[in-house]
Amino acid sequence: MASTTEVLSRSVAGTNFLATVILTIGYLRIKAGDRRGHGLAMGLAVVTSALFLALYLASKVHLWVALGKTNVLYRPEVGLTWDKVLYYFILVPHVFLAILVTPFIIRAVWLARSDRLEEHKRLVRWVFPVWYYVSVTGVLVWAFMEFSGSLAAAGR
Repeated sequence: MASTTEVLSRSVAGTNFLATVILTIGYLRIKAGDRRGHGLAMGLAVVTSALFLALYLASKVHLWVALGKTNVLYRPEVGLTWDKVLYYFILVPHVFLAILVTPFIIRAVWLARSDRLEEHKRLVRWVFPVWYYVSVTGVLVWAFMEFSGSLAAAGR
């Protein structure tokens, strides 16, 4: 049976993956000229990302309260290996960009809702790829942790 740590982690990854799918749909809708479909998809992507954040924070609270940990480490039993280098190569910009892009996503939504579409377009030219990158790499980070056994070990 999966531990609470694993269940929360899988929920976080699932919402992240769902956000990636919805972001893709939103992108394809605007490329097809469907502003309404784009707006609906991107609104849903924001809601899904907010749910992701709530689950992520719940997982951090669980780690602290139940396990006395601030984080789960990737393969702490081994030294520096190629997969560990790759993991941190993905993780570090993922975390930095996730923090950086969040207020810009909020701004992009506000501009669109205010019908300031030219400003919205200028902003999302770089915000969308960063948001998409953060979403995809979030799933990759989870996959590293899940398939290395790091999550299962942390939950014991």
